[in-house]
Amino acid sequence: MSHLYKKFVSERVIGLVNATNRIRNCTVIAHIDHGKTTLTDSLIAASGLLSKEVAASARLMDYDMIEQERGITIKASSISLIHDFDGEEHLIHLIDTPGHIDFSSHVTRGLRMTDGAIVVVDVIEGIMVQTETVTRQALDELVRPILFVNKVDRLITEKKLDVMKIAKEINKTVKEYNDLLGKYLSEEELEKWDISFVSGNLSIGSALDKWGFGLDILMKKAGTKRPKDLASAFIEILQEIVEIYKAGREKELAEKYPVAKVVLDSVVKKLPSPKEAQLYRVPKFWTEIADSSIYENMIECSSEGPCVVVVSNVQPDRHAGNVATVRVYSGTLRRGTPLRNIRTNQVDKSLQIGIQMVKARAALQEVPAGNLAFVTGVKGVAIGDTLVDDVKDTIQAMSVLQYPTEPVVTYTIEPKKLSELGSIADPIEEYAQTDPALEFELNPETGEMLLSGAGELHVEISMKMLERKGVEIRLGRPMVLLKEQLTQGGEPCSAGSIPHSEFTVVAAITPEGEKEFEGPVLAKNSQTDCYLIDKTNSINSASDEAEWIREGFRYLIQQGPVKGERMRRLTLNIERVRLRSEVPETSWTDVTSPFIRASRASIKTGKPQVLEPWIKMEFSSPEEYVGTLTSILAKRKGRIITIDSLRTLYRVEAELPVSESFGLANEMRTATSGWVSWGAEAGGYRALDAKYE
Repeated sequence: MSHLYKKFVSERVIGLVNATNRIRNCTVIAHIDHGKTTLTDSLIAASGLLSKEVAASARLMDYDMIEQERGITIKASSISLIHDFDGEEHLIHLIDTPGHIDFSSHVTRGLRMTDGAIVVVDVIEGIMVQTETVTRQALDELVRPILFVNKVDRLITEKKLDVMKIAKEINKTVKEYNDLLGKYLSEEELEKWDISFVSGNLSIGSALDKWGFGLDILMKKAGTKRPKDLASAFIEILQEIVEIYKAGREKELAEKYPVAKVVLDSVVKKLPSPKEAQLYRVPKFWTEIADSSIYENMIECSSEGPCVVVVSNVQPDRHAGNVATVRVYSGTLRRGTPLRNIRTNQVDKSLQIGIQMVKARAALQEVPAGNLAFVTGVKGVAIGDTLVDDVKDTIQAMSVLQYPTEPVVTYTIEPKKLSELGSIADPIEEYAQTDPALEFELNPETGEMLLSGAGELHVEISMKMLERKGVEIRLGRPMVLLKEQLTQGGEPCSAGSIPHSEFTVVAAITPEGEKEFEGPVLAKNSQTDCYLIDKTNSINSASDEAEWIREGFRYLIQQGPVKGERMRRLTLNIERVRLRSEVPETSWTDVTSPFIRASRASIKTGKPQVLEPWIKMEFSSPEEYVGTLTSILAKRKGRIITIDSLRTLYRVEAELPVSESFGLANEMRTATSGWVSWGAEAGGYRALDAKYE
């Protein structure tokens, strides 16, 4: 397959990487098990990169052995396709993403790299909790959605519904999705992005049976675009499909209504090119810089001038070192060109660049703006980094990615072989750097090692991945990561004396959403939303004293004053500072100690409390298992929010502490014989003492 991919890139893709108006960057997103990867198979097969016979069962983008064994997507994978529309070939860079909440950081990164999204929804289950989560992420990133209503075949073969009821269920799904868009878009935006056949951004079908249709098929049947005529054509086509299924000839549908054509046509027609999208996406992620040609080039998606790329993924490779997946926002990425990492200011030459094709890499000499690519040779690169040509123009890094999940569960770990105790920390730390939702901590005094992740499955999969690298570890019992947070703004507190250093610090609750601070940011931890602000604007950020203050900040957010748990949503504002840096004997303690004392005193006046993470869950269940489901949740001290009869199933919304969720998946699967499906999203943090009120 690797040879086929490289030939495809060298013969067909290379001729389109410069045609910016004919490029589409697209992510496939959905709730778990709604059919993303199954649909993606057919899209890949349409470019001749997969046999149409095995499409929908090959799960090509789930190439990892663990994904194949478990039948779920655990990481984002990218591939580039060619689609002919109206006699012109278009290049589509496609990213398939996970649907499970534990791996939602991959969705966030995929959406930042792309301009449009194919949202896949199971018509039986409707809009589930993860559908809303990934849609909200897409809208936050200004990624335009199109909708594919999947599994219509199940309404025919399993539910035995007549044509009018099938149409009703499909319309209900579309309405629910538009209602969801209405929660996050203004009326003006909703009018532009509203989902319907008439708008051309809606298609329905069966990814498994490889058929689908949308506006073009309806217009061909109706001979017009008038809604009334389209509605009649919709019923006629559904009736035809029902009859074909009843006759056992459903394989004919893939030839008559190929799903890849309708979806890819919609991608080309309704999703923006990079040139269109960067006009409104770049201002959201970068602040304009006066007299900067780089910013203008990014807005215009120009392949001329300085090169700017943003890193969405980093994977270690024993042959190539780090392999970074990137999007080129400006200029042209060229092999052997020095790139400067804005975060570290380090400059390295790229060794190899090109197009990522699932797990294969097809090398190119250059990749212009608007494309997704890979690059090797850049050392110390991390997810979210902005790399630029080593030029005089200055530009800030792209705004930090906001992940919907964070590490909430932790395990003590130890090597299976005691002899490996001193050699496993480095490879585990290296692996943790490739996943923003994973944390590794080594206590230098006790030697205790902790691995924290977004959930049980996340940590379990991470352990399997480490085993492949020769790191075999045992997990201890899971523990929940508690946090400490202010309940109110702190008071100004001072500490220190001359001839040493003095500080006045005010602790505050970090605001949600976009951040605006009254001074430069000396340090931050984006994962926990903690920031250190120099409101005096007098501290030299490159000085030893600044680094000592940062060390104090890191200590403070690691050791909360209530129970020594990590702080979250904490902003420390340095209101006044006097540093005796000119005194030769000034030491780390002279600066750090008063800063820590002043900060801790202000934090305590903010009345911090201990919080624990909760999880929101949504279950889809046949009527006979609703009682079993609610009983299991009650036993685990969960709260039932709503129980609704929707379509042919019951939907149960609930919430429970993460500490009560361990083993829930296995218990639910066993007790309901696998008939209940569910999704989850982060439920925020709540006061530990108010746990079960």
